[in-house]
Amino acid sequence: MLSLTKTNRIMEIKLQVSDAVYAQLLNKNKRIQGTLALASPTEGNFNAHNKTWRPNPDARYMKLPHGRITVTEEKVRMHLLIKRDEYIIPAQAIEAESNLASNFVEFMEELL
Repeated sequence: MLSLTKTNRIMEIKLQVSDAVYAQLLNKNKRIQGTLALASPTEGNFNAHNKTWRPNPDARYMKLPHGRITVTEEKVRMHLLIKRDEYIIPAQAIEAESNLASNFVEFMEELL
């Protein structure tokens, strides 16, 4: 049961979870992220998020100073994370790293 305290009041919600989620809670002793769907103000269902990640064996990666680029036959993905308090202006980092990434993509086009 989930209990929430708000100004000396207790709200109780009965949650329904799947057998797999319940077994995971007992065995792994870790948190499970998911979504609560309330059927009524006092009852709800818990739906776990699917968090499995499998690397693509055909993907080629290149680490960038602020992120990385991923190239597959189907798509090209570039991820950057530039903190505002860094020594570099974000626009300059984006331009410089996109030039590095474009060279990598052109090189990978020849291989794929």
